[in-house]
Amino acid sequence: MKGINLIFLSLLIISFFLSLVYGQVYVPFDKIFSLHGVYKTVILDIKFPTTLSTLLIGICLSISGAIMQLLLRNPLMDPYISGTASGGAFGAVLAYYLLAFNLPFSWIIYISPVIAFMFSLIATGLTVLIGRKTGVYGIIVGGVVISYIFSSLITVMITEMSIRFPQVPPLIFWLLGSIQIVGYTDVVILSLLALGLVLVSLRYSRKIDLVSISDEMAYSKRIDPNKFRVFWIALVSVIVGYVVSQVGIIGFIGIIVPHILRRFYGGNTKSLILGSITLGSTILLFSNLIADGSLGFEIPITAITSLIASPIIIYVLVRRNAQEY
Repeated sequence: MKGINLIFLSLLIISFFLSLVYGQVYVPFDKIFSLHGVYKTVILDIKFPTTLSTLLIGICLSISGAIMQLLLRNPLMDPYISGTASGGAFGAVLAYYLLAFNLPFSWIIYISPVIAFMFSLIATGLTVLIGRKTGVYGIIVGGVVISYIFSSLITVMITEMSIRFPQVPPLIFWLLGSIQIVGYTDVVILSLLALGLVLVSLRYSRKIDLVSISDEMAYSKRIDPNKFRVFWIALVSVIVGYVVSQVGIIGFIGIIVPHILRRFYGGNTKSLILGSITLGSTILLFSNLIADGSLGFEIPITAITSLIASPIIIYVLVRRNAQEY
């Protein structure tokens, strides 16, 4: 097991330094350790905060996905199960829509990340209300319904804007994930969120294990599984909602990382959490490295993560179907 941990840590270090070298602006490797002139600005003010943010987002999404899969007992669950992503995306698109058509409250474009975050919490609140007394099934169905509602509204707004304005493609690009963070304010916030998520999930790892096994076992240990799930959905949604408000919807990280880790560590919550710190950040760093111009052009991150996720999801479905028969 120590060998696997060392491999994951080595890959993280490699992906971190490669992210500083490659991307939209190439920085010679030797310049990273002797910063002067324009390279100093590029590294310290742009690449370093963006790379740190990518690492922290990878941690948040992968741990959140692992916890949701355990608590909802579904290997294909992700951090967006509560409708958080579609709600946050709706808030961001709404801000652009009001500005594009010069409607009342168009000034919210200047605080679009805040609006996106607010709507991600609204979506989560609606999902919790739907599934509060209906258990796992109600939470999942509620999240799907809320996601479809907000996704439909997004489609309507984008369709109307695309007819009248050519500026829509960048917005669609953002909706599929684009990490372009300049400055350290977001790094500080993401650091606090990631650290808080790690500490709280480790603190409650034993209870997560119990709820993931069965509700009856949780009740025997004086844990209300439904209230426990609602607590975690709310916490994960706050964290993921902030991520969506800053960088858009980055898909599949929360699905694929827990599955890879289970092959090495099993289904223990504590092991999945600790493994997600290195593997989740590494996969997202490599994905963003490819998406951020290393191929000569930019593409959304979700286009990369979906290619990684597809064979893993197919494997999970085939294996699960084989076990049922």
